Amino acid sequence: MRVDAGTYSSATEHIRTWASRAESRMVCVSNVHMTMETVDSSDFRSVVNGADLVTSDGMPLVWMLKALGLGDAERVYGPTLVLHVCAMAEKEGLPIGLYGGTDESLERFRAFLAERYPSLQVAYHYAPPFRPLTEEEDASVVQAIRESGARILFVGIGCPKQEKWMHAHRDQIPVVQLGVGAAFDFHSGAVKQAPDWMGRSGLEWLYRLMREPKRLWRRYVLHNPRFMARASFQLMKHRLGFGLLLLMALAAGWVAPHANAQDGRTFHVDAAHQSASDNGEGRQNEPFETISAALTHPDLAPGDTVLISRGIYRESLIAPIGGSSDARRLVIKARPGHEVIVSGAVPVGEPDQRMDSLWVLNNYVPLDFYGFGESTRYDRELVIADGAALRPVFDPSELVPGTFLVERASRTRARILMNTGSSDTPHLELARHGSLFRPGHEYAPCGEDGTPGWYHIIGITFRHAANQAQTGAVCTGTAGTILQQVRVEWSRGAGIEVIGRHHRLIDVKSNYHGQIGINGRCIYCSLTDVESSYNNRAGHDAFWEAGGGKWTGSRNVRFLRYTAEGNDGPGLWFDGDNIDLSVAFSRFTDNLAAGLFIELNSEGVTVERVTAEHTRRLGWTGAGILIQAAGTATITESLLRENDGAGIWLRLDPRATGGFNTIVNNQFESNAREPGQDRADLQIKTHTLESLCSNRLSSNVLGDSGQFLFEVEEIEASHLGSDFGHFHCLVRYN
Repeated sequence: MRVDAGTYSSATEHIRTWASRAESRMVCVSNVHMTMETVDSSDFRSVVNGADLVTSDGMPLVWMLKALGLGDAERVYGPTLVLHVCAMAEKEGLPIGLYGGTDESLERFRAFLAERYPSLQVAYHYAPPFRPLTEEEDASVVQAIRESGARILFVGIGCPKQEKWMHAHRDQIPVVQLGVGAAFDFHSGAVKQAPDWMGRSGLEWLYRLMREPKRLWRRYVLHNPRFMARASFQLMKHRLGFGLLLLMALAAGWVAPHANAQDGRTFHVDAAHQSASDNGEGRQNEPFETISAALTHPDLAPGDTVLISRGIYRESLIAPIGGSSDARRLVIKARPGHEVIVSGAVPVGEPDQRMDSLWVLNNYVPLDFYGFGESTRYDRELVIADGAALRPVFDPSELVPGTFLVERASRTRARILMNTGSSDTPHLELARHGSLFRPGHEYAPCGEDGTPGWYHIIGITFRHAANQAQTGAVCTGTAGTILQQVRVEWSRGAGIEVIGRHHRLIDVKSNYHGQIGINGRCIYCSLTDVESSYNNRAGHDAFWEAGGGKWTGSRNVRFLRYTAEGNDGPGLWFDGDNIDLSVAFSRFTDNLAAGLFIELNSEGVTVERVTAEHTRRLGWTGAGILIQAAGTATITESLLRENDGAGIWLRLDPRATGGFNTIVNNQFESNAREPGQDRADLQIKTHTLESLCSNRLSSNVLGDSGQFLFEVEEIEASHLGSDFGHFHCLVRYN
């Protein structure tokens, strides 16, 4: 069973995003009971694994995630998640609905909500009978929910019934459904919750068993021992002996569960504090003025925390040391509730003069540029006018509002022309720092052997780096780094470089960069709830690693709920010797050339429940998913719609034969809007008939105007349409 390691805030933010878009989504709140139900029923396992989010409600699941290497897994307890979501819904003006419980418990729960969240809109409530609904009753419920305008629906009819109900209705009602079990009864006071200490210790089941032994004894007697046995077997199978001992110790109550096993010192940073000084020790009453002072302090050690208060820190953070293991990371985090921005820009005041519709900054000492020759020169400059980053252009004729141009007289003298679109004198900042976070030393290549790793960076925004293409404003280091709730934006080159092994990105956004959002070369890494959108603002060649992100030489990397939108280049690009990568529950919208691009010996890529839509054509391609010189990909249960080119295109490429791809249970709608070389919903071109036959297609659904196109180069044959049963090798294509 899939379980997502997250937090209350990350789960609430997902629900907020989905609900604000009126999307139909499903959230499961999982515990040992649900886990064992998925063991006993493959159909129920498919229901849970098909959810958009599966939180870890029970502490045994949290301990298991930790033992498997997800050290920052936290409990997301269903009744508490309900409170977080209700507070968010009140703030955002999102109506909620209630389905489950009894009339009495619903009435009490609504009274509880009215007192605690007076502005919250409860648009729908219904206590269903304790029997299956008739078709007429069910249709009436669906209609009532639709007409209510609810955007979030709490479903409290118990596991596994509520998960099956949500699964059956997810495409019928435009709401985010949350299976919340007994939350209505808990908050209405009908059922008393376990004390907090029992919940944290994993003993809530014992408390509930003592209160309702007749109803619950079978569940706990049958499920808990089997869960422990299977969990132990899984850990032994993965050779995680230490994790097994840890799990057993936690279950026995010997070790207190905690997100971080480290107990190091905390160094405080607060630039606005009246006693701030970089000459001190970073105590709370005398914090450091800069983050750099904390990162270079001689007493800083693995397991320590650098805690940063709100402010804009105009620094290039060089971290000479990191953590040492999963249990002793170096934590660099924003104080909860504080906005911390690390900026590579410095204020320069006002421009020197106004010339026609342009503002001019004279006698500027330029940064180094990159490229070959004047025609391919790329500057590193980034200009910020009144807080907005201007887009670089390369010719005076291109100076439309919101752009700037560097005119070089020599390597040491230049002027900057700016079109802000306003006659009001702007306040200017110029990016000067090329790197905003780099382990080791300033000139260390990202991920170089010998440089540090094992960082945990939380809640920090990195903005306005003067870096060049292919070079990240933020580097993860060699191994074990976690970026969580991190934002990297508006750099001149690349946003994030994920180089090394065992890195994790959780709730990260890397947007609006000059070239690319995220570059990667990583082994056993994961990206969960990550967005890389609106990149390549500097106008690089889209086939020169520009766009959402490019990965090479990677192994076992997992992309879960990845979003790439509006990139002037492929949304996500696997190029060169990638093995066993997976992309699931992800969305690629309005990217240039390709939504997802799988290329050059990238083998064993799995794509599951992905939407690739509105890809814009660039010359020869506008495909939702493009595969060339690669094979053994699996694309399943995905939606390919309204792309300028093919929905899926397996393109002939002499560098490798490809083939042996599996394309099953996908839906194609209105692709090839501007046909070029790719001109069908699903298009395959191969070297030989045998290579064509190595692919497996089945159970794909085409729209009214859909078509398949198969081309075999050797026999110069082209077969258009869905009637290809006369090919003896295509008997599996149905």
